[in-house]
Amino acid sequence: MEFLIKKWVGGLLMPLSFSLLLLFISLLLLFFSQRQKLAKFLALFSFTILCGFSLLPSAYHLTKPLERQYPPLLIAEQSLDYILVLGSSGIHDQNLPITGQLSATALSRFSEVLRLYYANPNATIVVSGSGFGDSKSHAQLLQQLAIAFNIPTQKIIRLDNTKDTNQEAQQMSVIIEGKKAALVTSATHMPRAMKLFKHYQQLPIAAPAMYLAKENAFTLPSYAYIPSAYQLYKSQVALHEYLGLLQQWITGK
Repeated sequence: MEFLIKKWVGGLLMPLSFSLLLLFISLLLLFFSQRQKLAKFLALFSFTILCGFSLLPSAYHLTKPLERQYPPLLIAEQSLDYILVLGSSGIHDQNLPITGQLSATALSRFSEVLRLYYANPNATIVVSGSGFGDSKSHAQLLQQLAIAFNIPTQKIIRLDNTKDTNQEAQQMSVIIEGKKAALVTSATHMPRAMKLFKHYQQLPIAAPAMYLAKENAFTLPSYAYIPSAYQLYKSQVALHEYLGLLQQWITGK
């Protein structure tokens, strides 16, 4: 129940959901009440939220502070015992190749896993993630992807029942105790993940993947500043992490 409440509250506080909720309330007030000024204010406020978070500068300045807390692991050879990859999302669709069943986030994280694994061939890969009602868990999909890249099954450990980062950190910390491990997750997610591992007395090496706030040495064309769904997505990813960090602070993790 706590997990579902967390997902509902977090989802409704995201820019798109929150602005649409405000817009819906403003329409109700506009058509079915005399509170016209409040209705207009809420409509304007919802537009400002949606437009503001859809701009490149907003998305960039929200994601960059999260992504740059831990530097990229540029030297892949680290004599690792374990490579940990946190779960993302995917759908088991037998009509698609395994690369088509996993999300872009999962594929980006796994590309970093492969880079580290080929530099540390004695390492064991730990994949995680529940199925959330799907016919296969996310960990199973990641294992299938690893096998497709000729990684032996005996070099893969699956954690099929982890629903969130806290459960992943808790279970993985037991596995890597006294060993050298690298943690692979999205760069925006890394600060929250590392805090949880520290809570369980483990300090894996951070290996961030899927950067959203990239540096550009050249001036961007003017059309790059048009509001877009992609920039809104990046803002949402960052806000999700800030809410997660707030939850960790409240719960003491």
